[in-house]
Amino acid sequence: MPETSKHILSKILLVVEAFFGGFYVSITRGLFVPMMVYSGYNLDMVSMALLPTGLGGLLLAHTLYKRPEAATSRFRIMLLSTHFFERVLWLLPPFFLYNPYLLSLNYLAGNLVAVMVGLLIGVLIYSIFSIDDVIEVSVHRSAAGAAASILGSLFMTYLSAVQKAPGIYYVLYITAFLAGLVSTGSLLLLPNVPGKIKEERVEKKLEEEAKIKGSVVFLVLTLFMAGGNLVGMAWSPLLRQLGAPLYIPLALTFAGNIGGLIGAYLWRSYRAYLVAIALNSLLTGLIPYIWFPPIHVGMSFLTSLTFMGANLLGMQVFAEINNKLGRVRAAAFLTGANYAGLLLASSTLALGIFTPFVSMLLAALLKMIGVIMAMLVIPETAVVPERRAYEYSRLIYSTSTMGYTFTVQASKEFLKFAVETLALALLLTLLYVMYRLSWMIAGI
Repeated sequence: MPETSKHILSKILLVVEAFFGGFYVSITRGLFVPMMVYSGYNLDMVSMALLPTGLGGLLLAHTLYKRPEAATSRFRIMLLSTHFFERVLWLLPPFFLYNPYLLSLNYLAGNLVAVMVGLLIGVLIYSIFSIDDVIEVSVHRSAAGAAASILGSLFMTYLSAVQKAPGIYYVLYITAFLAGLVSTGSLLLLPNVPGKIKEERVEKKLEEEAKIKGSVVFLVLTLFMAGGNLVGMAWSPLLRQLGAPLYIPLALTFAGNIGGLIGAYLWRSYRAYLVAIALNSLLTGLIPYIWFPPIHVGMSFLTSLTFMGANLLGMQVFAEINNKLGRVRAAAFLTGANYAGLLLASSTLALGIFTPFVSMLLAALLKMIGVIMAMLVIPETAVVPERRAYEYSRLIYSTSTMGYTFTVQASKEFLKFAVETLALALLLTLLYVMYRLSWMIAGI
């Protein structure tokens, strides 16, 4: 088969994977929080269930960033096995619905494997396509995933309106599992998945420049993902307070997927990405002030339409620097931002002091900070001169690196002190016991 034909087939199969994967994800993830809320979980319990996932996903992405060979030495086997195992794990949530500990553990495991899958697919795309093809494939995959998600959310919304819980949850998750298996099958048919991947070494200066740009984009994406996760966790409780039936929060997913489908083709430049994320932060701030539930469906369309700008910004930047930073590290940056955002959002809500109304306003604030950073520190989207933006980004990178180094060193010293203190306490306790025993023996 000619090389060009292989590339065309690879593009088609990756889009097919995204289509059936989008259907599977729209149901398994889109139903998860509404299923919890309408089964009696409050906002604090939802955030506590999601908190370990954010931490675990971020730690896994960090580990793979530090040791990329863990993902590249047996690349094909790891890609296919994790892709299948993720589908199995996401079949289980309705079976654990009334045990919050098992549900949280299952959600953690499913998302940790999903971290690997997302990262490995990102590495695969970076490995077999040029920069232009990476953007093309990513846009088509986003559109295919959004189109399938529309079908999935329509299916989910319709069934939830005609069939009662909890039986509907089992039907939906089993259907999603079967669609997920089809997406795994499309990966099996890919003609040029490498058995292992070897990262090329690059000049130190080029690598440092890539790290600086990657770090500031990571921060911007983290703020946006945190805002997005706050919205995702608070929207269903807000609608329930407004007296909305279950199909309204599920219809948010449907409208959001339409917005994501259009947004994938609407925003086509760095300047457009900046406009999109600025609009998204403003729209997010309006959500809690809308008291008529059906209007929220339209807001979901608009926020998803504009949120796509943040996703495309991240994909384009990391596609451009992956040859300097390394494919695994670039993908780890992109994946890690999602879970850093989830960790920030879930840990904030786990405090138990934020109502759904306040959570929405906090989400808008985080996104606005991300917009301001994008205007100042990312050269491609900055409203200041490029040189000034680079200086700002270097300052942020240096500050964050120093802070990270200090935190790690302080943690090591604290751990050492804690171990020494514990050892001393055990020794004193042992001496006291021996002293008491000696007196008892002497008394006898």
